[in-house]
Amino acid sequence: MKYRYLLWVVLCSLVLAACGPDHRVALAEKLMAEKETDSAMVVMRGIEEPQRDLSECDYALYALLMSEAVHRKEQLNAATDTLLLPAIKYFSQSGDSLYAERALYCKAHLDRRLYRLDDAMQSFLKALLFLQGSGNDEQFYRVNTWLGVVCLNLEEYSGKVRYSKEALKAALRLGNPFYKNLALCDIATGYYFRDELDSALHYAQAAYDAALADSLPRQLVYVYTDLGSIYAKRGEYERALEYINKSIELRPATDSLAILGLYSIKVDLFRNLGQYDSAYHYFRLAAASPDLDTQADACNAMAKVYYQMGRASDAYPLLLRYTELVDTLRKQRHTEEAIALQELYQHEQLSVENLYWRSQVAERQSKVYWMTSVSLLLLWIASGVYAIYRRNHRRLLMQQQQLASQQEELHLQRKISSENRRRMVELEKKEAKLKETFFRRLSQRVVQEIERGGNIILSDEDWDDIVQNADVIFDGFTKRLQQQYPNLNKDDLRYCCMVKMKLSQSEMSQIMHLEKDSVKKRLKRIRVEKMGADGGITLEELLRRF
Repeated sequence: MKYRYLLWVVLCSLVLAACGPDHRVALAEKLMAEKETDSAMVVMRGIEEPQRDLSECDYALYALLMSEAVHRKEQLNAATDTLLLPAIKYFSQSGDSLYAERALYCKAHLDRRLYRLDDAMQSFLKALLFLQGSGNDEQFYRVNTWLGVVCLNLEEYSGKVRYSKEALKAALRLGNPFYKNLALCDIATGYYFRDELDSALHYAQAAYDAALADSLPRQLVYVYTDLGSIYAKRGEYERALEYINKSIELRPATDSLAILGLYSIKVDLFRNLGQYDSAYHYFRLAAASPDLDTQADACNAMAKVYYQMGRASDAYPLLLRYTELVDTLRKQRHTEEAIALQELYQHEQLSVENLYWRSQVAERQSKVYWMTSVSLLLLWIASGVYAIYRRNHRRLLMQQQQLASQQEELHLQRKISSENRRRMVELEKKEAKLKETFFRRLSQRVVQEIERGGNIILSDEDWDDIVQNADVIFDGFTKRLQQQYPNLNKDDLRYCCMVKMKLSQSEMSQIMHLEKDSVKKRLKRIRVEKMGADGGITLEELLRRF
């Protein structure tokens, strides 16, 4: 049946060619609208010299249809970039917003494929402009969703939230529960990376309620993972563990890579819960994953476990392994980008060579065209149909492999981005801890006197030295404090310096020659009356920001 259909397409294209190439383009557009991508490509490839034989309008439509066909088959490459340019230029200038948007949408995905994320952002934004007032909520949802993806890759989390909310509006207008759930999860992800955890939790909970109400049980796997990540970041580790376990329970056993990735998250959760044996159990499982991101996460989390247990010698080799894995992943990413650049360069070189050879081939074809007999033409048609069938069959197999590979690549890229952000946060925490340790060492005389239990009398010069050390180490600590909270007096700032030195209330009472309760009341008065903080945060947490 398929042979007959393809033969009919080829014969129709040959008949329509006699009336003008624009008819073949019209047939290809019809086939593309009917999702007959292979047949549409057969028709378009029957146009031997489209740029020469077609009008400007028909060639622009031909270029758009061919690019969309390649996009559907996940075969976008550097050659598609050259093909799309005349389509974008013509339809943008002619004011045909429907075709212009389609060309820009395809161009944006090509830019993503070639790691040109800024160009992809611009192409999606231009496509969005052409969509305004069209009423095409389906495409409006897609463009805004992909804008959110690009913003996440560029670490522009406010943009991720903004465009995901626009996608949610489109999904609600469409009445599509699956789109709505995806948009809610995307919004929660944006707020998660902006550290607005209450908002992230609100939208993740909304996605959970919607999944139950709309009978979307498969989405619960991803919603549970989002909820687990949010609660972990809030420090509610038991609830986080509960949701991660639910996500694992709902996943099929065949989804082993994702399950092992969740095991690496459980290692860190058990560390925070102080359940070190459980952490080690899941570390052994996650470390056996073939996914390098999961291995890296597991090694890093277990190293923290050992460090927390005071086993620095055991943590060190795991940190070395973690560093090796991160370097390997970074090299893989750089290699992929280099391949994409090489592909673009080779295409530009081949374009010049192909221009010469096409002119030579056209000259030869003009000499032998009328020598071809009807019998050879029929033979050519039969051979062409068979070749198309074989080629399409091979292409289908290749596309399935490429799709699996691209999905894995996207997963790895997301893991890399997440790991980089997490490492930056850890480095900032380590830097703050080093500064506090150094400040305490600079004030060693005071600390030693406290530890000996001696009578401590600090002169104004001693306090000036302590304040000066705090300002040097913490970038103008007391000056920034007084600028932010002008009601703080000199004694208040001295108490803040002692908190920054991590002195206990008993040690502060020893220095200030006051009762411990008096010190406690003074610290509370500084936090509540002078700094306007509520009861949900300590003075130490407030000062950690400075």
